[in-house]
Amino acid sequence: MSASATRVTPELLQQIANAIGSMRYGCVQITVHEARVVQIEKVERVRLTNPPSDRTPGGFRHNSGP
Repeated sequence: MSASATRVTPELLQQIANAIGSMRYGCVQITVHEARVVQIEKVERVRLTNPPSDRTPGGFRHNSGP
């Protein structure tokens, strides 16, 4: 493994920081191939704090009829 193959550039660090800094909940996955970062994936989750009262705990609407 050469030193150039494992170099982390300021641009790469900035892309990773941007992915992390742009979300509140989630994960950032960095894919490495042959000692090089080839992909940065971001999965963001949205947390709902106050679900509507007409929904069951499972998230389904109650049928209120006609």
